[in-house]
Amino acid sequence: MKNFIVTGAISMAFFSCASPEPEAIEATREYFIGSIIQNDSTRVSFNVHLEEDILTFNNGVQESFEVTVSGEDTLRGTFPVFASDLWLVATEDGFKGEYYRTDANNYRLPMELTPGRMTYGQSPSAFSSQYAITRYMGDGEEKSALLQLNKKDGILVGTIATSTGDSRFMTGYEVEGGFELLGFDGRFIYKVRATITDGNIEGHVWAGMTGYYSFSGAADANAMLEDPEEMSKLRKDYTHIEWHFPGLNGDTVDFDSRTVTKPTILAIQGSWCPNCMDEGRVLDQYYREFEGAIDVFGLSYEYSGTLEKATAAVQKMEHDLGTSFPMVIATYDAKQDRNAILPLEQIRSYPTSIMLDHQGNVVKIYTGFYGPSTKEYDAYVKETREELEELVAKANG
Repeated sequence: MKNFIVTGAISMAFFSCASPEPEAIEATREYFIGSIIQNDSTRVSFNVHLEEDILTFNNGVQESFEVTVSGEDTLRGTFPVFASDLWLVATEDGFKGEYYRTDANNYRLPMELTPGRMTYGQSPSAFSSQYAITRYMGDGEEKSALLQLNKKDGILVGTIATSTGDSRFMTGYEVEGGFELLGFDGRFIYKVRATITDGNIEGHVWAGMTGYYSFSGAADANAMLEDPEEMSKLRKDYTHIEWHFPGLNGDTVDFDSRTVTKPTILAIQGSWCPNCMDEGRVLDQYYREFEGAIDVFGLSYEYSGTLEKATAAVQKMEHDLGTSFPMVIATYDAKQDRNAILPLEQIRSYPTSIMLDHQGNVVKIYTGFYGPSTKEYDAYVKETREELEELVAKANG
């Protein structure tokens, strides 16, 4: 099966199996196939459009984002939301350079832009919508997950959901005996290669610069992971929630659940966390919809080492996402005790949200977040809105 067409001047060594046939088109200086090279044999590719000083990255067929670049022969730019940058030098065949993270030491990967465009063909096979898989991690540990597949306009899309989140949007194509999925959102870099035989699946995942695991499993549309509402617990000595944290404008934001007068969501987040980005968009939607009837606070747990750097990172996230609910800096250094901030036994996942009623009582703790690429997302959005409507009604009753 050859349902993934690469158009333009690009080496077929980009893909390691079922090499599709290239279809030559006139090379332009506007449309490119971008690639981040994870290692000698694995890379993640995506479409990129350059117009004036804007590079538009297409994460498969499900989302796009813009990077403003400066320079002519050498382009430099910063990705939205995350602490990730790029620099690219013009060549006869496009651009070559690096993708790198500014919040991590020595996190640099080669990046290339080659003239052309990727076209995702229709996926004719009737794959299962979900496979319950076991991930075999490099340290010998085994972890459960759900590999979920769907089709968008006939094109294969998917994600891998764990008990604390998902790998966000990936777009794929069929190869002999299975499929491949690719995803790059400015932070997450994923390549999945899978083989399917009689409903059984096995494969490999390359994540970021060094992440790798193999997996195996079987089709199971009803498989579930841990219940997000049962994973996090309040400490036995819990009486109330109280904190006093730096806001993003140099002020101090005070909170005491004993003085709460409206339903409130406390969102444990981080500017480095793609799943927090997805949850933040949903929480901001609620915050706007309820027009003052609820409160939402984002508690950011940062790694940057100084309050100034942490504040700048969260300000960037707030600006790029366009969120309107207040955010504070819960921690700014990895040495700080993150579990001492809130009366939880342990923070198991970023994000985690704590929902309070109008009297400050904890009514729900939701661990992790299944984003819009998962089958759980729509139900979560609907159910959470209904819960907030009920809490608001009680507060006004």
